[in-house]
Amino acid sequence: MPKKTTSEVEVLAKPAKKTVKKVSVETTAAPALKSLSRFATDTLLSPMVTEKTAMLSGNNVMVFRVALSATRVGVKQAFKELYGVTPVKVNVITVRPRAVRFGKSNGHIKSFKKAMISLPVGTTIDVFASVV
Repeated sequence: MPKKTTSEVEVLAKPAKKTVKKVSVETTAAPALKSLSRFATDTLLSPMVTEKTAMLSGNNVMVFRVALSATRVGVKQAFKELYGVTPVKVNVITVRPRAVRFGKSNGHIKSFKKAMISLPVGTTIDVFASVV
C-alpha cells in the first residue's frame, strides 16, 4: 500500500462541511387581477386590422369594431377602462349593410359600427401584436 501524503490524510480525516444556504423569502401580496366590467368588454368587440387602419395607427388613431348600441361617450369610457389611456377624440361610424350575391341567391352583409379612437401624442398601444 502506498504511503499517503499529509494533504491526502487531512482531506480524508476531515468530515465534509455541510453548507446550508439561507434563503430569504419576501412575502408580498400578489397584485389583484384587474377585473374588467362587462360594459367595457361588450362595447369594444375587436380591433380592425386592415391596411387602412395600419396606416392610421401611425397617426395615433386606433380603429375598433364596437357594439351597435355603443355611443361616443361609452366607447371612450370602455377604452379608458381596458387600456388605461384617455382618448383625445372618438369618431363612431355606422357601416350600412351591403348587397351581395351568392350564386343565384341574393343577400346582404350585416351592418356594424366602428370607432376611430384618437390617442394622445406619444402614446402607443400595440393591439395588433395579439392579432396574427
